Amino acid sequence: MVALDETTLGLAFAVLGVVFSIAWLALGLYGINSLREIRSALADDETDADGS
Repeated sequence: MVALDETTLGLAFAVLGVVFSIAWLALGLYGINSLREIRSALADDETDADGS
């Protein structure tokens, strides 16, 4: 079993920090893409309303 000393805890928190940072960036990119899709859908609806 791994000894729980300062180095082990530091590395564990460093790994968790990297994982959460990557997840945060992925969620941000997903949100940006979702907003782009919503904006394009609203633009399509607006052009449809103007055309008829």
